[in-house]
Amino acid sequence: MKLQLNIIIFIVIISSTIYSQPELWEVYTISNQPYINVIIDKFEYDSLYLKTEDRIIALHQDSIKYILKRNESHAGLGIILGALAGGLVANKINSDSDGWFSDIGDFSSTIWGILIGGLVGGLIGTASGADTRYDIENMDYKTKHNLLLRLFNKH
Repeated sequence: MKLQLNIIIFIVIISSTIYSQPELWEVYTISNQPYINVIIDKFEYDSLYLKTEDRIIALHQDSIKYILKRNESHAGLGIILGALAGGLVANKINSDSDGWFSDIGDFSSTIWGILIGGLVGGLIGTASGADTRYDIENMDYKTKHNLLLRLFNKH
């Protein structure tokens, strides 16, 4: 049981590092200049400030064609929840002497439950994250400004 607890703790630690990544965006300008995998620092007045690896870029809101929010896939959370559920279900089934996994053994059935549950949970979590696109090129100044304020105003 102690080894099973250590495995669950290990899965939680690994998955939490996968899950806690910064919010990434893609910004495309009217001149078709792409800024891919950037972090939006702020939106002030009428300019959007992007953080790249080594610099900060300011873009006027009227020069932006569209913005794509790169949604994270939730694979880490799916792995955590799936592994926990799979391990608990397999352990519960095996605790009954006439259970499905009784001939395989307590430890190996729990490990198989963790692995299969983690795999299924990871696949479901990966499929749940779809990117969001904001086409702002044809919006009027006020609508565009209000959208950018709503998306990037951190107050």
